[in-house]
Amino acid sequence: MAAVEGANEATFREVLAVGEFRAMWLAEMLSFAGDQFARVALVVLVFDHTNSAAIAGLTYALTLVPSVIGALTLSQLADRRSRRQVIVFVDALRALVVAVMVIPGIGLSWLCVLVSALSFVGGPYGAAQLALLRDLLGAERYPVGMTLRQITAQAAQIAGFAAGGFLSAALSPQICLAVNALTFAVSALVMRLCIRSRPVSESLSSTGSPVTTGVRLVWQDPRRRAIFAMTFLGLFYVVPEGIAVSYVNEMGYRPEFVGIVLASCGVGAVILLPLFAWFVAPDRQRVALPILCLTTGLPLVLVPFCRELYSAMALFAVSGALWAASVVMSASFLAKLLPDDHRSRGMGIASSMNVTAQGLGIGLAGIGAEAVTASWAIAIAGAISVPAALWSSILWLKSTSSHLLAEIEGCPVTLSR
Repeated sequence: MAAVEGANEATFREVLAVGEFRAMWLAEMLSFAGDQFARVALVVLVFDHTNSAAIAGLTYALTLVPSVIGALTLSQLADRRSRRQVIVFVDALRALVVAVMVIPGIGLSWLCVLVSALSFVGGPYGAAQLALLRDLLGAERYPVGMTLRQITAQAAQIAGFAAGGFLSAALSPQICLAVNALTFAVSALVMRLCIRSRPVSESLSSTGSPVTTGVRLVWQDPRRRAIFAMTFLGLFYVVPEGIAVSYVNEMGYRPEFVGIVLASCGVGAVILLPLFAWFVAPDRQRVALPILCLTTGLPLVLVPFCRELYSAMALFAVSGALWAASVVMSASFLAKLLPDDHRSRGMGIASSMNVTAQGLGIGLAGIGAEAVTASWAIAIAGAISVPAALWSSILWLKSTSSHLLAEIEGCPVTLSR
């Protein structure tokens, strides 16, 4: 909990005063906005060719699912190698892969292969990026940095989705893909020139395979288990994004509105996160985390009863805001719970599990949208998320309460495994 307690001792201004953080922040926002361009382009392209919500959803899922495989097998590279070096290499590789996707006439099957490759290398990228952020800011400023990063990521998502939807409809999906390739290249250049390389931890154990070591790292501590279980809840919360094309079509709106609907999922986070960081005291965030996990999906239950697209967008914004706040808190807690020599691997696995859960949710939602309707698929996902969050929420409260009590009493604690 100390990682979050430091949030009161640092401000956005102090975090932005760190030059290397500013460079990393800019690089990530560029590539993140470009990613949204590409995702809108791919979904619109596939839906136009197939007129199938299921296939469009599965294609979107390909941009997410393979990430966890990359995290489990390659995240240890971010602990064995310079974390900056891993980020630069992956960004340069992603720029090259997306540039190939721009080639006219490339088949849908090859497009899916390339999208899967992008997702796969995103695993080690996320591992290195989250661990390097902790290196740049330290324990006290890390929660504030994560909050600022989440706010601007949502803002970049809003801009990327809205602009991507417009460009895909007005020009072509290939233009969006070309922009994405450029943002990856610029991100790699910024990281290479503005971030200094840091020494690699010498205490990293090499025993066991990457996969078994990663799973053991997750399962050793019940607090980690709770957080990792919470990452799977993204399977339910991301459904509005995954079938936005189908939902816009169901409501009778033009394809240009797809980007606006996708952007609405991030609007609430941009508004709520600064207020959350300001008003929710650090000592209450331990309890706030499970509450948010249990309530994030509830706004989605009301979507089938919305007669206008804009009222549904308001519900998406509320759900997205609650989700973003839980992501910031869980990442801050997890960074404190992981040892430095395994931080890249642990953070990478958590991030990729979240991404993979989103991919699975989107794929299943596409199938559900064809079985029922897009609006009811969203509502069902929101309803199921509540009981799905119970186990991790109870485990988190139980394990953190035991740990806190032991600290107060000044005695060591042994947590059941």
